[in-house]
Amino acid sequence: MKKKVVLFHPNPFSATRPYYGAPLGLLAISRVLDKEGYEIKIIHPVTHKKFKQAVVEECEGAICLGISSITGYQIQEGREVAQEVKKQYPDLPIVWGGWHPSILPRETVKDEYVDIVVKGQAERSFTELVHCLEDGGDLKKVKGLTYKDNGAVVDNPPAPLESLDNFPPLPYHLIDVEKFLNNQEYGRRSLNYYTSYGCPHRCGFCVEEIVTKRGWTSLSAERMVDELEDMKRKYDIDSVAIIDSNFFTNKNRVRRMCELMLERGVNLKWGNVNGRTATLKKYEDELWGMMKKSGMECILTGAESGDQETLDYMLKDIDAGDVIEMARFCSKYDIKVLCSYLVGFPWSTEAEVCQKKVDEEIRASLNQIKELFDIHPRFRFMFALYLPYPSTTLFSKARSLGIDIPENFGDWSKFLIAAEDVNKLKVRQKWVREDQARFILMLSIYIFFFLDPDSYDLIGDKIKSRAFKALYFVAFNLYKGIVRFRWKHMFFRFPVDFYAYNYLRKYSRLG
Repeated sequence: MKKKVVLFHPNPFSATRPYYGAPLGLLAISRVLDKEGYEIKIIHPVTHKKFKQAVVEECEGAICLGISSITGYQIQEGREVAQEVKKQYPDLPIVWGGWHPSILPRETVKDEYVDIVVKGQAERSFTELVHCLEDGGDLKKVKGLTYKDNGAVVDNPPAPLESLDNFPPLPYHLIDVEKFLNNQEYGRRSLNYYTSYGCPHRCGFCVEEIVTKRGWTSLSAERMVDELEDMKRKYDIDSVAIIDSNFFTNKNRVRRMCELMLERGVNLKWGNVNGRTATLKKYEDELWGMMKKSGMECILTGAESGDQETLDYMLKDIDAGDVIEMARFCSKYDIKVLCSYLVGFPWSTEAEVCQKKVDEEIRASLNQIKELFDIHPRFRFMFALYLPYPSTTLFSKARSLGIDIPENFGDWSKFLIAAEDVNKLKVRQKWVREDQARFILMLSIYIFFFLDPDSYDLIGDKIKSRAFKALYFVAFNLYKGIVRFRWKHMFFRFPVDFYAYNYLRKYSRLG
């Protein structure tokens, strides 16, 4: 057995908002090393209650510690763990990867608890980095790295995207899979999985264009179905949540996957599959039927706005009506849709002009949502306030209008997309009013939750006590009645019910 590598996955959110998704990024960078015989130790708050202690203990004799992070809370928790490790093992290299280090590698590596950043698709880069650290090799030869060298920051060229077929399957055996199984609308033993990496589109709010340069790579359909069969046999799962950024990019791959699922009789539901409305509306009726028959139950899509001017401004390259056409297919085949909207873009240097436009964005999107509900009841809508990410197309525009941008890596831990407590809402966007931000939060986590016909079972299945289940039944139906009244009359003033619900949601830790 060769030396070991320790990997840590911080909580994406605070303790009041649990997340049980499998750490796919850490599994991805482990798969080659695992095949080569390295000892891989993955520490995750779901499997290790005393995760800080576990990381420190496992780092003894390790080649390096790897930490994965998106922007927000993961940075705080990751830095806290890295600080403890540095105290105990000051010479142990600490490597950060994930979305945030990939978009701001130079700023990230300047932090005292970061030695090396691995950018973008990291299966190859991280493997070569571990070999270098073990053998004392030259880091300059490893593409995709940013690192410190005698105080200077060195930026290596980016690593090219590789086909996922070049790598072994995700090594789920490195984690306790049972603890990462989730309830979904389409399954009670659902495991996260991904089949492609990247996205070829240019949305002005998204970091995909920055990290992958509009590149896209994937598993072949044959490899996908082989892996799904193997996962079903090993872990007795009934479904997978496919978390690709853009699953439907290659229609022939989707068709071939469905054919193989049906030919082999793979009885496995699949959902949460991300796709663009402009792409999916062009899929033939016959292919929609094949996708449904092969197990597809739920699509995630970004309608983004009911206002065409807003869609054009964000460079979405879709028509507002595309989601309507897609919804008709979903209604015909009873496929649920998780549909996201973004509001609050920086339109003008005058705050009042922007705030007026935010109201227009919300109004246009709510009108579209009413139309979508008339077509198909199985929609779950998510509203988010636009938050500018560094290097994205709209970032400089947003910054010119006034937004508090963190000046160092640690401060990015407070740069969150959504607030957990409506009473402590901090609106960074100077062009958005606080009441608008609060209303967007109310729509997303309250109104659309209770309008979703599947919400009751998703939460109710987590409650084991009969007494609490009875209380939940009463509370859920009370809130559902209030929400239906609000939606029917488009009356959202005096939201005392929302404040009460948000308190329960925060401290019940059920959703």
